Amino acid sequence: MRMYWKVILLAMTLVPAGLWGQASAAPSVLHIQQSQTTWLPGFPTYLGMYHVLDGGNSPAGAIALTGTLSLTNATPHFSEVLWQLVYWSGECPAHDLTLSGATVIWSDIAKNPAQSDSVFPVNLTFPNPLPMTGCVGLYYGGGPLDGGKVTMAADLDLTYVPMSANPNTVIDITGEYCFGMSWGCENATLNNDEAFAMPITMLTGGHLVELEGNISDSTFDGTNNFGPLPTGEAWGASNDFYLLPGGCGIFEQNLNGSGFPNPQLKSTLQSWLPADAVHLASVPLSYNIPEGKTGKATLQKKVESVFYQPVPVNAGDCVVVIYGRNGNGATDDETQVHVVLTP
Repeated sequence: MRMYWKVILLAMTLVPAGLWGQASAAPSVLHIQQSQTTWLPGFPTYLGMYHVLDGGNSPAGAIALTGTLSLTNATPHFSEVLWQLVYWSGECPAHDLTLSGATVIWSDIAKNPAQSDSVFPVNLTFPNPLPMTGCVGLYYGGGPLDGGKVTMAADLDLTYVPMSANPNTVIDITGEYCFGMSWGCENATLNNDEAFAMPITMLTGGHLVELEGNISDSTFDGTNNFGPLPTGEAWGASNDFYLLPGGCGIFEQNLNGSGFPNPQLKSTLQSWLPADAVHLASVPLSYNIPEGKTGKATLQKKVESVFYQPVPVNAGDCVVVIYGRNGNGATDDETQVHVVLTP
């Protein structure tokens, strides 16, 4: 949960088809292992840096990322952690927590509203390699919102190949919205029938070949610090991604002064989609509340939509992400998803 915070906060042994013309060697694997325990609120941040090849002067391509992420709460308080894979070009900094000059190519959000060990598997392949260099960092920030011991850990394998050049681009379309509360996240709503639609203008053209990342839709911990837990038979969320040729239109007009969408009825947002909108992906998540139990839960799922028939994109086109919610209670709905473009 951002709480108006978000820090601009890695197998596979075969090279994808069409890559051999650019690759200069067989794939290698970088093992990335990080762990931190904190009691501090405010989401302290950490950085693990790795040098391979000739550092930031070596263009490369990430072709797979596998492993696990975990978030362990020693107390029954809500916590979260944002993971980001970054790289630097040119000179590789010594240890730059500001990420000055860094480029993010993958991110993952993990949340845990209970006293437990929450483990999330990572198993992604990139047929169109993500751009990177030999100067790589795993940047992460998180911990408890209101105190309590939290341990966040990553055990990842990044499979990569050296390349003479990597013209692919990764574009951030992440976002976070709160339901069932009047505050928090990038925006929030108390109306269970409302949703949010975030437009992102594509500044460059090319061909959309993949959506990659994850989604985490979570309740809070049931304390008075947050909104109530969901009740009834079930709760869930809908996450839909669209490409709008020609621009963002009315979706852009619906942004508030901070640049985030105002809540609208989901039916209204659907009616705003033009006839030529391309539905790129839908990621519904749901939780059936066990009889006699609470609705406390975290719903997390990877996003890996590969378009083997690339979708043409022109500069000025728009990606719209619609966040919807089913049921009641307070939930924190977040996407950490990126678009991969080829020329």
